[in-house]
Amino acid sequence: MNQGSLKQQSTLRIQGVLDFIHNNLDSPLSVDDISKQSCWSRWQLQRVFQQQTGLSVANYVRELKLSYAAERLVSSKDRSLDIALEMGFASEHAFSRAFKQVFSVSPREYRKNQQLSGLRKPFTLRQLPETSQNDSHFIEVKIETKPAFYIKGLSQPISGLFSPDPDFHYKVPKLWLQLSLMAQPLEGQPIRHLGVIDVTNPHFDGSNLEYWAGYEMDTDALFHSVPSAVSENLDALFVPKQTYAVITHIGKASKLAQTLEWFIMRWLPFSNYRGVDGYELEIYPADYQADKEDAQMQYWLPVEQFETKSR
Repeated sequence: MNQGSLKQQSTLRIQGVLDFIHNNLDSPLSVDDISKQSCWSRWQLQRVFQQQTGLSVANYVRELKLSYAAERLVSSKDRSLDIALEMGFASEHAFSRAFKQVFSVSPREYRKNQQLSGLRKPFTLRQLPETSQNDSHFIEVKIETKPAFYIKGLSQPISGLFSPDPDFHYKVPKLWLQLSLMAQPLEGQPIRHLGVIDVTNPHFDGSNLEYWAGYEMDTDALFHSVPSAVSENLDALFVPKQTYAVITHIGKASKLAQTLEWFIMRWLPFSNYRGVDGYELEIYPADYQADKEDAQMQYWLPVEQFETKSR
């Protein structure tokens, strides 16, 4: 058996482990219990799981349980004790302690804030039609709420991924190049490169999207009264507070469309979230290089949670 076949078999077996975890989140789920559902010993499972997902089995189960609990706290009036017991915690105290370790606030404070943030969603096996099974891998999606902010930069209308005549693949790089020639943040300024896609008023055919390439600015920034950290020739857009599903794209920027197609067509329909027309975000690290195979950036898709269904 060649290396590709071995990787494929390992991936499929981990998928079986994940299915077992996802279907039994309301039980204690020890690593021993999970290993008995696989072909591996406890130690072997932890090694293979870490290699495939980047997380330990115990941490994944813990974060997933607490993320579902956090959703329940925001979307229902269920008691913390009932949620704790349904998620397999021995007591409300144990649940509260574990919850605060992950979210830095107590369950009561999280419910009071009414803001979904820091949620881990189940790993999903990504395999696009144009890739072989050997290229499939597990994708991590998180749910985050981002406060309102300004972007200062350049904008241009584009036709998006689902347009019959998409033009974003050549318009967007040109806009970033234009921005780089016009302005760079001052040294020491805590400003990130950010792409914003305004989909608040799109045409039915996926055109009339407004793409912004620029720099994220704090809402307290007074552009008209203080020296700007970037060129004064740039325009500003206010982006309101939103909740997002967040995915990390790994690879060349030219392949981002493939990741988005998977994200929208394959992940979203099977999540308990629905997309909303708002402001989609592309968040880039300072050293991002668009043509590198190992380049990483985040795509933030505005979402809202469906009403909680009974388990």
